Amino acid sequence: MLVLGGCTVGKGSGVFPPEADITAHPPMSGLDDGRDYRILIANGLGESITLVERKNGTWSSVGDVMETGQSPNQLTYFHGLCYIVNSLSNSVQVFDPDTFETVREISTGFGTNPMNIAFIDETRALVSCHLTNEALIIDISGDAVGDRILKRIPMPDSESLPQDDGVTTYARPGGIAVIGNAAYVACENLDVFSTAGGPGIVVAIDLVSFEVENIIEMTGRNTSQLLYSSRFPERLIVMSAGDYEGVTGYVGNGTVESIDLGSGEIFQSIDVEGAPISGVIGEDDILHLENASEGKVIRVDLRTGVELGGFTLPSYGEQFSFASSILSLPGLLLATNFNSDRLHIVDPSDGTMLAELGTGDGPDAMAVIE
Repeated sequence: MLVLGGCTVGKGSGVFPPEADITAHPPMSGLDDGRDYRILIANGLGESITLVERKNGTWSSVGDVMETGQSPNQLTYFHGLCYIVNSLSNSVQVFDPDTFETVREISTGFGTNPMNIAFIDETRALVSCHLTNEALIIDISGDAVGDRILKRIPMPDSESLPQDDGVTTYARPGGIAVIGNAAYVACENLDVFSTAGGPGIVVAIDLVSFEVENIIEMTGRNTSQLLYSSRFPERLIVMSAGDYEGVTGYVGNGTVESIDLGSGEIFQSIDVEGAPISGVIGEDDILHLENASEGKVIRVDLRTGVELGGFTLPSYGEQFSFASSILSLPGLLLATNFNSDRLHIVDPSDGTMLAELGTGDGPDAMAVIE
């Protein structure tokens, strides 16, 4: 059993490391236009939301603006409301980001362990359920009556999964991408000890028939997340964290692969040093990745298929420090460090640490509020 610990650092204040030029904002970097921002951070251990803002060039953070459910795993903003996927309390929590009031909470059912949500339209969303190995179509509208679970789509069973010799695995779905009338679900393919027991898979779902129409076997292991970007409209980017060992953690054999959305085939595979669990594409078309193995942002050039030098986050000596969530803004890259409870504002052109702010306990997901 993996036990994570952390502490709250710098709540409600901004901390600027010695090397940061605090007179450089606004703007803070060459491409930063100095606009105001409002950003929410879900703290996985503290089970709370931190509010980070830039107003008139000044950054600030305020902790514990609202409580979440147990183990918030994803935070996203959609049509004026925020959605939190609470993995251990088995729910999707919907709240108003202006008042921080929960307007409704949608249960996914006992023991489902929901991981991610993606929106089909203004009234329906797809939720991956890690333990029950299914994807749920749920009604997210405000006036729904009765059961909000509209459809259950099972992921491939153990007999259908690619497995190492002598190993039984389970799909264990996580990341989701909705592209037009299709949805794609990343499945880690884990054994009974929650370690990779074979290559990961991506399950393609037809959102008209709600049937599984394709299963794509990846070369990476522990396939956790998917990313679709209009900057690369013909590809689906797939991130696999790689193997995990109980004592030492992630081995560092992560993979970033791209699927051609036309053919459904893998056309690019990049081995990376680290454990990529999710990512964002910056304005420079560079893929910046969260990293579960260490406090370092992984960087990949998708056009050339090459891993670039990463950005190492400041270290404070804690165990389990890793780059746990990431956002790309014009001229800025924001990355949280899970165990030091900090948000780092980085110049994406060279990795310079521009500023540092306190978060809650175990920051694990971020969203920009528009």
